[in-house]
Amino acid sequence: MRLQTGQPIGTGWAHESTFGGQTVTERRTGILALLLWTGILILLTLLVHFAYVVWPWPLEARGIEPLRQTVLWERARVEELAAAPSLRVIGEAISFTYRTTFEWTGLDYALATSTQPPQHEANQNEAARRVSLGLRPLLETMYWSVQLLGLRMGVLLVSLPLFAVAALGGAADGVVGWYLRRTGGGRESGFLYHRAKLALWTTLFALWAVYLLPPVPVDPATIIPPFAVAVGLLTRVAIHWFKKYL
Repeated sequence: MRLQTGQPIGTGWAHESTFGGQTVTERRTGILALLLWTGILILLTLLVHFAYVVWPWPLEARGIEPLRQTVLWERARVEELAAAPSLRVIGEAISFTYRTTFEWTGLDYALATSTQPPQHEANQNEAARRVSLGLRPLLETMYWSVQLLGLRMGVLLVSLPLFAVAALGGAADGVVGWYLRRTGGGRESGFLYHRAKLALWTTLFALWAVYLLPPVPVDPATIIPPFAVAVGLLTRVAIHWFKKYL
């Protein structure tokens, strides 16, 4: 069997294989595919935030200040909504995101170097300062983008119990429907089961995209609950139409 180059398809990772003269496309899903798309989404988020800062939007504020105001507004909004334990978790998420993207890569040192006063003699430190000064708009954009990304990822983390409750409620109702369909001789529908399962993963990915990507203020109280309801409904449909006989 000859494996060919993988290509992203849908919400998983697919590859084509040739067997018996026929080409078969297989879709890979699961944790690895989720991690892959999560990494892609994080990189896309940083690019969108940078484009928001440098793009000449008509009749709108320019530069890094709008992105900084977005971080401050959302931080104040989250402090209004979340309890103290949740705020600690969100704070840890922000710190972890900053450490992995700035401290471990040395970007924090480059940003600090750009703020140092100029030196009269031409040496290695002065050359590094000039390079960092030229990159300062990009570094500042990444700083506030990482702050916003860490804040929103922390909010999603503390929202997991809400999604778990919604999924559990949908699963309980789905099990009842599955049992009644099995004992009552109801019809099978693998189409509905597989589409509901695919839609469930798509919904979770869409939540990440809708909540993480925008560089403008987003209220989590209006974004997260509808997705939690959708997760519950899709879980219910998927379990209800699961095959009757194992």
